Amino acid sequence: MSDALSEMGKKYKEKTGIDVQVVGMPYNELKEAIVLDIKNKGGAYDLVTLDDPWMPEFGEGKLLTNLDAFFPNGLDSDFVEKSMALGKHPYKTGSLYAVPMVGNVQLFYYRQDLLNRYNFNPPKTWDDVVKIAKTITEKEVPNVYGYVIRGQRGNHIVSDFLPLFWAYGGEVLDANNVPHVNSEAGIKAMETYLKLKKYSPKGVEAFDTDQIANALTQGQVAMTIAWPAWVSKVDNPESSKVVGKINFSVVPGQVKDSAAMIGNWLLGIPSTSSNKEEAVKFLKWVTSKEVQREMALKFGVPPTRKSLYSDKELVDKYRYYPAQLDALEHSVARPRTPYWSQIEDVWGLYLSQIVSGQIGIKEGLDKANSEIEKILK
Repeated sequence: MSDALSEMGKKYKEKTGIDVQVVGMPYNELKEAIVLDIKNKGGAYDLVTLDDPWMPEFGEGKLLTNLDAFFPNGLDSDFVEKSMALGKHPYKTGSLYAVPMVGNVQLFYYRQDLLNRYNFNPPKTWDDVVKIAKTITEKEVPNVYGYVIRGQRGNHIVSDFLPLFWAYGGEVLDANNVPHVNSEAGIKAMETYLKLKKYSPKGVEAFDTDQIANALTQGQVAMTIAWPAWVSKVDNPESSKVVGKINFSVVPGQVKDSAAMIGNWLLGIPSTSSNKEEAVKFLKWVTSKEVQREMALKFGVPPTRKSLYSDKELVDKYRYYPAQLDALEHSVARPRTPYWSQIEDVWGLYLSQIVSGQIGIKEGLDKANSEIEKILK
């Protein structure tokens, strides 16, 4: 993303004469650097990129500039509605503080050739996924497993488990900020998750992103949840054994509709910026349809504008775009709380202990819920 912004910054200077300097940072340093600069009134940055779960903390801390005056009619309707909601505080209903720039969302990956072999349609529910995974594992092992979970503690397992949790009707926090990760929905979702573990390769308790990508590209698994950036891995003939065999869809639902996790990157203006007018001009330009299209074509940055997901040139280049728009429009945002990272750490610890058999489902979820209550108090 920083490469794309740097390139667009150069074009913007050619167009306007305004110099745009882009500072790239590793993910685990970015948030702290932004927060410290704003709180210390450093004014080092006129625009900042934000991972969408950070928005509640930035909104409640008044770290960003309210953009309502600069967008009196709101963002135009070409932006994906679920993406627009992320940049508002309070979520969906409040003022605009950030504009969505990168349309990341989870997709469901499945081996079309194997589904065809055993006469299955793409799964619509998690019951379907379990049924397909069981058949493929029984028929194809040791060559192919039906599914692969991402069991490593923390963000890895939480991101992997949340779509099931939501699909079963789970609610991490209710309207009163009370946690319910140990609800009946949470228990049922984990029961299904453990069934999927049975049809996964050995050692998935420790799997993270790299192991999932390797299992996919080497043809070891038939289905999983993954991010769009992984498509280039499975379609790369130099490193993948399944080129053209994998298809994509929205993440399956269950008692509720598909519930993929949305993971957009947003652009906001720090409250300490001394160049707000110029920052807004660049913000509007870089999130325009024309510039988003160029960033998608040249750098693979997924757009946040609906019309670009049906752009013929883009769809020819990125065959998963129609599925990605579907997933964006059926996505769910992580809980809008400034304490999400702490909640994720605790929940992820107990989820991983359940998956590795160290603790039972109910006991593990009860302990997680209790720890989350303490965080929120």
